[in-house]
Amino acid sequence: MSSRSKGSLGNFFEDFEVGSEFVCATPRVLTSAETAWHVATTNDRTPRFCSAEGRVHPLVVFHIVIAQTVRDVSLNARANLGYAGMIWRTPVFHGDEITTTIRIVGLKENSNKQTGNVFVATTGRNQRGETVLEYTRWVMMRKRDDTKTTRYLEEPVTPKLPKQVAVEDLPSFPGALPTTAQTRGKWFFEDYAAGERIYHYDGMTVNHSDHTSYTRLFQNSAKVHFDALLTDGRPLVYGGFPLSIAYAQAFNGLENRSGIVAMNSGAHANPCYAGTTIYSYTDVLETHALGDAAAGALRLRLVAVKDGDPSEEPDFRMRVSDGKGGERYDPRVLLDMDYFELMPKRGR
Repeated sequence: MSSRSKGSLGNFFEDFEVGSEFVCATPRVLTSAETAWHVATTNDRTPRFCSAEGRVHPLVVFHIVIAQTVRDVSLNARANLGYAGMIWRTPVFHGDEITTTIRIVGLKENSNKQTGNVFVATTGRNQRGETVLEYTRWVMMRKRDDTKTTRYLEEPVTPKLPKQVAVEDLPSFPGALPTTAQTRGKWFFEDYAAGERIYHYDGMTVNHSDHTSYTRLFQNSAKVHFDALLTDGRPLVYGGFPLSIAYAQAFNGLENRSGIVAMNSGAHANPCYAGTTIYSYTDVLETHALGDAAAGALRLRLVAVKDGDPSEEPDFRMRVSDGKGGERYDPRVLLDMDYFELMPKRGR
């Protein structure tokens, strides 16, 4: 009998080549169950994604798409580092089936020779072949053999990524916008101004069962989120979990919002573990009226902070000196997310 194992350890940095493409397993039909679990775990109260219309929350779509790439890309990841050029092209409704394809667009071996960064162009489509979500993310991957270097140490391929999604590329996401009777919100597009900061106040502590169950819900099987032996007893919280918590908290002050349509950039600035308490705030960066549309676009910066409410620290700074003449994220910052939100106009 052969002793060769049919089981796979997954891909390591050396297994990737720029230009390689994959169709990811496993296609997934989204139902009201995912919506219910998302609400139960994050306490997100955005009315547009709780109604009889059956519209799926954009972050649920995000979690499904990223999880479908894990077995091919990030099963052996050390960390998911960031995102760029993310656009939700078409709304998803209960009953839609999502399939994801990926293309390797960049590789850079790190100087420690133990890891490398993999840049992945990602596209999620529905059963009709319509693009529902597309973006590029980059992941720090373990190497299979750290005694040998790859050509991507001396000759890295780093893609040029957009700093911002063009306003004219923002989707309109057709359909009925929420009413104030549904949201209890009193602020509309015209009430927000660039330069203002909105504190969300509502902290939430991450417990082990919630973050692991939420990650499994989307079939994300990255080892660092579950294997206590691999992580010295501290499984890393999936970065999408603090993102979803912070976005749910941001309903306080953005009650009339109708959904993320694009993410300009996103960084998981520092690791999160069970026991962390998450707070958040939003900076308004830009406002765009979008002509005669019923909603305008707010460019927002959502920042998640651990173990302290930034509203009680008026001098809190997201970035601090690195001691070398530059800056780095404050160790308490978990998430730095620059995105576009559609906000109904007053008297629409």
